[in-house]
Amino acid sequence: MRRTLVYLIILGLLALPGVISARGVDFYSLFPNLVLGSDPNGTDSVYTDCGGITANQVTLQVRVKTDNADPNDALQGIYIPIELSADQAGVTLDSTVTSAYTGSAVQNWQTDGAMYVSVVSNGGDPSGFPMQLVLDGVDLDQSDVLGAGDHLVASLKFNVSQPTNICATGTFEFQSNGIALVTTEANGYTPAFTGGCCGPIVPSLSEWGLILFGITLLLGLVWYVRKRRVAARV
Repeated sequence: MRRTLVYLIILGLLALPGVISARGVDFYSLFPNLVLGSDPNGTDSVYTDCGGITANQVTLQVRVKTDNADPNDALQGIYIPIELSADQAGVTLDSTVTSAYTGSAVQNWQTDGAMYVSVVSNGGDPSGFPMQLVLDGVDLDQSDVLGAGDHLVASLKFNVSQPTNICATGTFEFQSNGIALVTTEANGYTPAFTGGCCGPIVPSLSEWGLILFGITLLLGLVWYVRKRRVAARV
């Protein structure tokens, strides 16, 4: 019975706007030790990383880093709304659930629970940028919950027609819901978020490279001036 109640609460957290504060659900009666909105063991984080670049595709990884070592604090649900940008035209996100979650730490949630990839901007157009995207899901039978660690939760694959930088620029609220992680005890809380870009590597010089380049230019200039002086004397 307790597990069933947890399932219902987590589904509500992921599906209903404002349900955390809904008066119809008394979380403290169900879970006396529950503290809503509080990370149980320091600040967890959601961040993006570059997962790979080819001539026709850019992969942006979405990862969750948690230090929740207690099994009761393992993650059973995710709700990650991300804002995305592309600096070139002709970009299309593969928004299928299989593409996004296969190979991730939550891939089995597709069969053990429910997983979604939802483009909620530009009429749901996976080619429209800037883009607002919601990644969310729940592990109903708690067989593949996420304990302490750095977990890949999604690989966003963008088909491109030319070298393109794809950036996760931030998060947003959709239907009054912001980014959230949910534990097996139905404790929903807000993690930190760090975005980033994935795209073609542009050759650049490091700080020492710039110094050496400047010295080389200076030596070349000195050599040129001295050569002209010698030529003038002759």
